[in-house]
Amino acid sequence: KQALTHLENGEAFGADGKLSKELRASIASEKAYGFTVPVEHNGLGLNYNQLAVLEESLVANGIGSLAIELSGQLTIGAGSLLGYGDEEQKSTFLPMLTQGRLTGFSLTEVGVGVNARKVQAYVEKDEANACWRLFAKGAGNKLFITNAVHGGVLGVAARIGKGGEKIGLFIIELPQEDKSGEYTFTCTPSNVSAFTQIDNSRLEFDNFPIPVANQIKGDGVEVLFYCLRMGRCMLTAMCGGYQKMLASDAIFYAQNRIGVGGLVIKHELPRLGLGKILGGALTSQALAHLSLAQDAQGVDLAGLRDISKSFSATATLSSLISAERVIGGRSFDKNSRITEARNNIHVFGVVEGEDDLIRLSMVKDITSDFTNEYMLGLLGILQKVNIKNGKPVAQENKILKLSLFSLFKHPVRSTQALTYMLFSTSFYKLVFWVVSNIVTDLCGLFAKLVPLSLRSEYQDIPKELRGYVYFARKELRKSRWVYFLLSSYYQLELTHAQIPIQRFGKYIENLMAILCLCTHASKLGSSEQKIATFYAEVLKNETEAITILKNLSATQTLRTNLKNLLDEVAKGENTFIADIKPQQFAHDWRE
Repeated sequence: KQALTHLENGEAFGADGKLSKELRASIASEKAYGFTVPVEHNGLGLNYNQLAVLEESLVANGIGSLAIELSGQLTIGAGSLLGYGDEEQKSTFLPMLTQGRLTGFSLTEVGVGVNARKVQAYVEKDEANACWRLFAKGAGNKLFITNAVHGGVLGVAARIGKGGEKIGLFIIELPQEDKSGEYTFTCTPSNVSAFTQIDNSRLEFDNFPIPVANQIKGDGVEVLFYCLRMGRCMLTAMCGGYQKMLASDAIFYAQNRIGVGGLVIKHELPRLGLGKILGGALTSQALAHLSLAQDAQGVDLAGLRDISKSFSATATLSSLISAERVIGGRSFDKNSRITEARNNIHVFGVVEGEDDLIRLSMVKDITSDFTNEYMLGLLGILQKVNIKNGKPVAQENKILKLSLFSLFKHPVRSTQALTYMLFSTSFYKLVFWVVSNIVTDLCGLFAKLVPLSLRSEYQDIPKELRGYVYFARKELRKSRWVYFLLSSYYQLELTHAQIPIQRFGKYIENLMAILCLCTHASKLGSSEQKIATFYAEVLKNETEAITILKNLSATQTLRTNLKNLLDEVAKGENTFIADIKPQQFAHDWRE
């Protein structure tokens, strides 16, 4: 209420276009910056599902920048302290957060981006002054750090020792101004077009002192991912909010704008766009709350938080395009809240992990048990025959998969591999897996004779949604065969076959989205169930159109043509754009 009152009164933003001091002070008085901080540390002590409701509501009502700031404050900001801080650290820093002191997490660097395992910033022990000294210079500057401001609080990921193996995490209070002398500190804007209404900074540290007591105990990468998982859930909730806002504005336009043949809302194509926006919003809401519920119960459903983030970010971008198609040029008006949200929506597909890479990571998570148990031994045989006289054979002579082609090209080593395989326990374990799963599926055929209305697991699902839940469950069960056949086809090459793996990831993502959407809507009202019924059909059609095993040779042809093209491009030999001078990088890491 405080935030929306300031927004309606034109007091939400200052002259610099950022959230106003008055707004921040007002919501700080309500302990918004300590929303999930325990009561004993002066917070509200609320949970992350409640925070997701708040995030969605703020974004839906046109003040998404505040939701982003609070998310940074309470997930990647406070998360490290809440999850890994000792009592002294919590007692020191958590009350600062609840009073409205901005807090962020400093991982991303100029040189390595978000790659946590290649962080260049480092700390060294200063025994004489009983402190750590932080060095983050040049390419090691921290970049794109949300909520990083003069006088703020910051968690910094840095190596223990220059070139050290271990990543540590340190909580620091930033100076009120830039410093030079005994140590150097600068805080400058990252100069990004997204998140313009909040603070996003580039930070430099040289010989910066950090009290020894401010080191968070725990592996820095582990702490990072602990914080990111909550951040991804909040981003998913914000995606739901953005899509609700887009739906509201686009529907309002369509109800009032007369097009060819009557009001826009009477025409089927604009209606299709509006339906997709509503469906994306409800699905994002469902994914956010299921992910958070699973986390609160201590259940690690592999890949769910990844799916939540990647699906919702992609759906929100699609919803933005749908809204633009319905509203047209007015959606690009400088005063349109769609214009303000546009860059944020675009960056959601990149921030906290690029969507396609997240899908690849999700596939690795959900298939790791199968790969380790049944495939590693067989793949090890191929690795073995690719070594000659103790050295790897040349890349062009490696056998990446056993096939008729490999038998003709490398008959001796291929025969060796087949012989090793026949005497390998891994091969017979895989055969047993295949046979047992065939038997399981055959037994499951009898269950298909029972109508869905009589099955206990469908009793709470409305009739119109049962078919979609059944479809998703059936296809998810089938997915183990899809991955088995992919593994059998690509073998050692699978780690490089990103196109089919990305398709498999999207296939899993859509099926999980259908399940979450339909079960979530089952607990809600008739309006939400109408949205779910429509959007589940959209997702079902999209899923059925994803080709993974169908015509694998066509996928190989695509990959071959892509390789031929991009190998030429990488060598600078492609003439199509050879006369175009590229723009130099912002924050060039090569300097």
